[in-house]
Amino acid sequence: MTLPAEYVKQRTLKITTKGRKTGNPHTVTIWFGVDEKGRMFVASLRNRDWVKNILANPEVEIKVKDLSRRMKAYVVESEEDKQTVQQLWRKKYGLLARLLRLPRKDGIIFELKQQQ
Repeated sequence: MTLPAEYVKQRTLKITTKGRKTGNPHTVTIWFGVDEKGRMFVASLRNRDWVKNILANPEVEIKVKDLSRRMKAYVVESEEDKQTVQQLWRKKYGLLARLLRLPRKDGIIFELKQQQ
């Protein structure tokens, strides 16, 4: 999925997951990054509810400003992609990402792909 430049530059997005226990929508605001190929990534600690929800049901909805998209989340496994995300966070979020060591090595990274 390619986001227009004005959306890629936004600091955060809202991601809505389906509650793994209740089935109710669960929305959080998180950091995101888009690489030069247009791939979108989000990351967090594994113990967050929204992460557990995605692991149970990878279908999500994202909203960046006024743009909404239905997406599917895939766990990033490759070290190369994990390094790409590390660089995206450092470039986009600067010192704050470095100080917080985000994305965390003990965390989880998802690639979001637009549903057909």
